[in-house]
Amino acid sequence: MPDDQSLLPGIASAPGLHHHVFFAVLADADAGLKADRLCDQEMALRHLEGSKVRRERLHVTLVSLGWDAEFPAHKVGLARLAAAQVDAPAFTLRLDRCLSFQRRNARRPLVLCGHGAGVAGFLELHRSLYGALDSSFSGGASAVHGIPSVTPHMTLMYSPSVVEPHPVEPVEWTVREFQLLYNLRGSPGPYRVLGRWTLHGPQCM
Repeated sequence: MPDDQSLLPGIASAPGLHHHVFFAVLADADAGLKADRLCDQEMALRHLEGSKVRRERLHVTLVSLGWDAEFPAHKVGLARLAAAQVDAPAFTLRLDRCLSFQRRNARRPLVLCGHGAGVAGFLELHRSLYGALDSSFSGGASAVHGIPSVTPHMTLMYSPSVVEPHPVEPVEWTVREFQLLYNLRGSPGPYRVLGRWTLHGPQCM
């Protein structure tokens, strides 16, 4: 499973494509610290080697807008218009399983996943955002014939080792906003926040 669920088929990470824009929910400070410590525990317990994701970059991707050869200003404008149309409640996100996503190369993501009620609010937000994006990118005439499936997950590190699914102490926080983020390939620092939108209404548990 790739780390990004792309709205735009055929646009993926590739040589020459260095600019990535995507919607996500960022871990809050407590959840980021807990996830970072959990990663350290997994590395020690399972003798994992690889590269950790920096704490300030820990997130759960909602929708990827793909990779581009240059900064996609027009795409960002459409994405902002779509995000402003989203009306979804705040929710609790609970990630309580750790496992490796399979890849053909040695950079296998070690991720935290959730299930059931723990990710219900996230999936509701994903459906709402995807529908708004589809309408925005198609000029107002939505072409959605089914929301693509998504596996809510937070990538902790990349490792050549394979870790089988197992329960862990939950990483949980209340998501009150979502963000449009920009990543320049190779950048080590925090993602650049291009926009943020508050979630309204009663909290979804």
